[in-house]
Amino acid sequence: MTRSKSVQSVLRYLMMLRHVPRQPHKIDAKTLQQRLYEQGVDVSVRTIQRNLIELSEVFPLTADERSKPYGWSIAQSAPQLPFLNLADHARPSAVAQVKLKCAASLSNLLTNNPLHPQQVVEMNSEHFIVTATVAISNELVAWILSCGEHAEVLEPKQLRDEIEGHIRRMHASYNGHKK
Repeated sequence: MTRSKSVQSVLRYLMMLRHVPRQPHKIDAKTLQQRLYEQGVDVSVRTIQRNLIELSEVFPLTADERSKPYGWSIAQSAPQLPFLNLADHARPSAVAQVKLKCAASLSNLLTNNPLHPQQVVEMNSEHFIVTATVAISNELVAWILSCGEHAEVLEPKQLRDEIEGHIRRMHASYNGHKK
């Protein structure tokens, strides 16, 4: 496996884990495939099934095998997965009220793995607004960037500017310009 495919696999695993809900909720491989596709990852249901089995050897994932399709979830007794607990990796003194405009496709992710226990979610048919007071961290920035076009930072301005800077540099990189 090349380094690039290796990195792609790891990123896919992380994206998958972010969509797997905590018990008693569950998600099947076909729904997971659709969620990944909405985030720009095109992978077969069989690959997702294999990946879930592999991930269950390392993470507290359980399969409900009482009926097909099997439903996958994170064990209710499991601690919060560290890469989903964004507050653990704060920059010094960088706590702010963050407001995100998110596509409806991220609803399950933010419901089952909230940015903060006291987050406020305002929904409408096209998108929803999530507001939470959280630590601004490298992991939060990476998470927002991993959502691509499905999440937009509305507040605070400094975080929005930081995300825009990353996007500009990525755009320049993809268009052969160095910045």
